[in-house]
Amino acid sequence: MPTPVSRVRNRALHRGGRPLAWALLWLATAVALRAQGALDAAAPVGFPLQPGIWRLDGTDPALPHHDLEPLRTIVGKATVVGLGESIHTSGGYYEAKHRIFRYLVEKLGFRVIAFETPWLDGETANAYVQTCDGTADAATAGFFGVWRSSELSALVRWMCEWNSSHPSPKDKLSVYAFDVQWQAAEDAQALADFLARVGVDPTLEPYAGLERCRAAEAIFRPRGTVSEVEIAPCADSTDAVAAYFASHARTLPRLVGKVDFAWAKLRLAGLAAWVEEMRWYGRDFPRSFAARDRGMATLFQGIRALRHAKSKIALWAHNGHITQDANAYGLTTMGSFLAQELKGKYATVGLVSHRAAIDWPGVGCGAVEIPGPGSVEEILHDLGEPALLVDLRFPGASEPPIAPGQVYELNSTPMVPARAFNALVFLDRSRKMTPVAWVPCQ
Repeated sequence: MPTPVSRVRNRALHRGGRPLAWALLWLATAVALRAQGALDAAAPVGFPLQPGIWRLDGTDPALPHHDLEPLRTIVGKATVVGLGESIHTSGGYYEAKHRIFRYLVEKLGFRVIAFETPWLDGETANAYVQTCDGTADAATAGFFGVWRSSELSALVRWMCEWNSSHPSPKDKLSVYAFDVQWQAAEDAQALADFLARVGVDPTLEPYAGLERCRAAEAIFRPRGTVSEVEIAPCADSTDAVAAYFASHARTLPRLVGKVDFAWAKLRLAGLAAWVEEMRWYGRDFPRSFAARDRGMATLFQGIRALRHAKSKIALWAHNGHITQDANAYGLTTMGSFLAQELKGKYATVGLVSHRAAIDWPGVGCGAVEIPGPGSVEEILHDLGEPALLVDLRFPGASEPPIAPGQVYELNSTPMVPARAFNALVFLDRSRKMTPVAWVPCQ
């Protein structure tokens, strides 16, 4: 069993007095350097509660950034940073992610945020961020309802205000999305239009089934499942388009241009992933989940390459999607694909809480996911702080409270935390979000 936090802390403070003496020396040096005007403003500020654990001042995005400075080392050279959450519709998480994104923008040069929501709806949000035309609530009207909140609107509003005050193109912020769900009809129509553009009649076999994708999606939405007979025509025609693209991979770019062909291939990837997800949804959840997450990773990377190849990007999704460890939740995750592809340039910050409150119709209202004894959340709760930043490597810790390589309950799931995430943001209490897509629950 891991050593209780209180014993670790007391032992560290009293073992020969060395950590305490080091702390006093650090503080004295910092004061002296400040007096000389020589303390680097970019250096981490604040002394950790214990090695690898820092107190956070709160979740308000307008707070100064000094307490978030340890993220500079945690993120390191990563060009993509996943920002997770243990459960949707908890407003404390959304506000904290807004605050972290501001830090990434203002201190580490990030310029893009990408959302786990239908990628076509990300276009509307980005138009608002670029121009401030309309309202933030309307800009995210197509997002999944679990995101649509005053907290999310505050983030995109801040982004448009940033763009208004930063005229240089290199400073502009952008939004995009990467989910494959709820756009099968649009993707199928786009592929049919592309085929017609290159001289192929999409109403003839083997492509005629593309039109049936719209019907399959319409069946799934209210029912929550779709039969093999109902999805098969869409699936067969999607496969046929894939075969056509593969056999004409050299000629199609010359006909329509490399960029247009690249977008067509992303449409195909999204539709194919959705078909696979729907085929197994309700029958084989791990297989269905893997299809969606593989598709999301493909769209995230594809859109990034076409529009934001040189930008640093924050990625907003559930902990279960951003995790780097394909075994953490017993599922093949988007984050595990990205970790393989980005080779050390992908970092993850999971958000967890001792009491996360939600506002999610049909799921819950108020506190949910109460952590069990010995869980990571319980260990961090014992520190008695409202908000913490945790480097799961625990640099400098001889006896870290969360032992490397050991399985703990985290996010109600047994896993090795350091394999799943680089860091955690812990909120002892995360209040429920303020929804804009439905009336707040009571």
